[in-house]
Amino acid sequence: MRSIIRLLLLSIALMSSFSYASWEYDFQPMPEAKQVASDIAEEVSHLPEPLFMTAKESRKVTMLLTAVIQEQNKQRLMFSDQLRAYRSEGGEEAWFEVESSYLTLNSLALSKQHLLELTDTTTRDHLTGFGPYGVTQFKHELLLTQLNAQYLLHFQLRSFKALLGDVLISPIPVIWAGFKVLFIYFGLVWWLANNRRLIALFKEAFIDSTNKPPFWVRIIWYLSSANRAIAWLIAITLSLRVLSAIPSLQHLIFLEIFTWWILGGSIAISFILELTYRHSRSTSPEVVALRLSTIRRYVWSIIVAGVILQISMRTLGKGTIYYWIYSALFFWFVLVTISVLRLWREKVFNTVEHISERPVWVQWAVARKDSLLLSIVATATAIAWLITHVLKHKLVAALSSFSFFSQALAYLFRIEVAKQTNGNNQQSQLVRVRGGATFNYVQPGNFDSTLIEYANDEIKQLSQYLLSDSPAVCVLSGERGVGTTTALRTLLNKVKNAEPIYLSCPYAGYKELLAHLAVSIGLDEESSEIQVLAHLRKSDTTYLIAIDNAQRLVKPMVGGLAELIRITNLLRRSRKNHRVVFGIEKASWRFVDRARGERLLFDLVSFLPRWSEKQIGQLLDTRINQTEAFPLSFDGLMVPKQWDQDECTEEERAKQGFYRILWHYSDGNPTVALRFFRFSLQKDKETQQVYVRLFKAPESQELEKMPKPMLAVLRSIVQLEIASPEVLSDCTQLTIAEITGTLRYFQSRGYIEWTEDQARISDHWFRHITNVLDRQHLLVK
Repeated sequence: MRSIIRLLLLSIALMSSFSYASWEYDFQPMPEAKQVASDIAEEVSHLPEPLFMTAKESRKVTMLLTAVIQEQNKQRLMFSDQLRAYRSEGGEEAWFEVESSYLTLNSLALSKQHLLELTDTTTRDHLTGFGPYGVTQFKHELLLTQLNAQYLLHFQLRSFKALLGDVLISPIPVIWAGFKVLFIYFGLVWWLANNRRLIALFKEAFIDSTNKPPFWVRIIWYLSSANRAIAWLIAITLSLRVLSAIPSLQHLIFLEIFTWWILGGSIAISFILELTYRHSRSTSPEVVALRLSTIRRYVWSIIVAGVILQISMRTLGKGTIYYWIYSALFFWFVLVTISVLRLWREKVFNTVEHISERPVWVQWAVARKDSLLLSIVATATAIAWLITHVLKHKLVAALSSFSFFSQALAYLFRIEVAKQTNGNNQQSQLVRVRGGATFNYVQPGNFDSTLIEYANDEIKQLSQYLLSDSPAVCVLSGERGVGTTTALRTLLNKVKNAEPIYLSCPYAGYKELLAHLAVSIGLDEESSEIQVLAHLRKSDTTYLIAIDNAQRLVKPMVGGLAELIRITNLLRRSRKNHRVVFGIEKASWRFVDRARGERLLFDLVSFLPRWSEKQIGQLLDTRINQTEAFPLSFDGLMVPKQWDQDECTEEERAKQGFYRILWHYSDGNPTVALRFFRFSLQKDKETQQVYVRLFKAPESQELEKMPKPMLAVLRSIVQLEIASPEVLSDCTQLTIAEITGTLRYFQSRGYIEWTEDQARISDHWFRHITNVLDRQHLLVK
């Protein structure tokens, strides 16, 4: 019994001693940087930024930098001796010393990097330049790089031995990491097999179902073009992260640098090249090839430079070798730039030579394009000017899409043209073309005239109501002369499920309009409202009725909407799928809108926009008589150079500039633009050649200072289109005598013209009068 107890006590003692030994082995101290390196790192961490550094702290930086360099030399020699001792003897103690020296040198390298960033430029260039001190530091760092390579080789050999030992003891961590990597590559294989189907489903669900997909959808769709390369990049990165978690394979994380810079850079190149190719479809294949070649050279150079600098910074920090590599890469990029300039030289100078107006320094570059020494500088100069030239054009073209900028630019342009025209002595030889002769050069519109693409959105919106099978009463409103009649006829020409009827409202008003409507649907002219209504209800034919000039049914006074409401109610009560669209001038529609308030009268009200500068230019081009019998010339029209004009002949530039002035003055009204285009025709007394010269726009300070009652009379005439003195008296609450005197005043100055005892705003003064009324807040154009 005693022997058994002794054996138990002996076994417990042995187990205790073994456990203590194992605990002592497992928790042996880890190697760390020496105290001197830790002290220096602590001092460096307390230094402020260079902007807030005092003179004393600057001196401290220099002292610490000197101490770091001296300590690096000392520790490097010790590191070399320790590696030599480990190779000859081996053992854990020797390896412990090697690792401690390695960590110490790494800590000193980081401290040196921070101190170089904090020190002044002179000291930094002294230590990292190509002078004697810089060369000495380069040799020391190169020797340290060799020692680090030897250390990493021994470290990896020990790591593999430790890995084999760990696998023999417990292979579970390695097997688990292998399963993770296998799972990652199973996911990669699954994606490569199903990516086309998933991308097609994504396109069908998010892109084909909407006209304007969200921004994040467009980003994903754009990235899907490189989905295979991105999938490989993600798989390799995740695999490296999993394997580097094993202590013996931790240095595999360095491969992630190559993966991201090379594979990621290749993906970036693909995206950049694709984006460049998409935005270069309108350019020549030669320019596209030059752009793609330039992008490849620079991006691949950036990838190689990034890999080299990243590895240098990871191993030694930003020391002398790093700055030398940086300088070498800078020189490499200079060589790449020179090669790119030589690549583009011929194309650049061919483009520059086609531009007539060039500054003197560009002329110098063109003259030296074939010089052996100066051709590169000349090419760079020409490219810089060409880029600036193109950017100016694009900037002004982009800003011109804003109406305010275009109007301001055209106003300044018009002033400059007026100054040059007033100083031209040749004006005395010209006489203005008058009367019907102007239509020989700028033809009037007819049914065969070329239609300009205009108001597509408004016509499309109205078509949703008027071209369907449901009843609708709509309004199309626009300024006088903007093209309301043409838009109405366009709608009538598009209808397929109804009989189109076009009616122009007579000046007499409702009764005459009802007679025209009756005749249009096959009734007698004397038919009453009841007969018209009964016919519309019983008719087997569906009508689309366009009533143009419906402002003649509106009078700006109390009860002035009676006739408009009457015809609207008649057409609404037809109880059939008849559709009606009214064309009402915008000046009259404002009165209708304010008088009706929120009470529903129409199903849709659409407003015609002002014509753009491009549309006005296209219209004027189509109206110029192209026959040889009536030649029209823009020669001699002095127009300043515009940045947003493409390279063109002097006559084409003068024409585009004159069109811009017409667009600005007419405020986007094509009728006004055509009138003043004809007003600008002048004939040479000797040669009989007709030239275009800047028109003299009507101006009158009297309109600006005119009393409100007189302006109210003008506004009523604008709203009524034509008005008798009696109607004006009812609209303005002025007496007949006051109205008669005011109209005589207007007639003496040419503001109005008479048609069958009714006043009408003259075409010549229309734009100026509407501008004044708009500024006085009496009318909305």
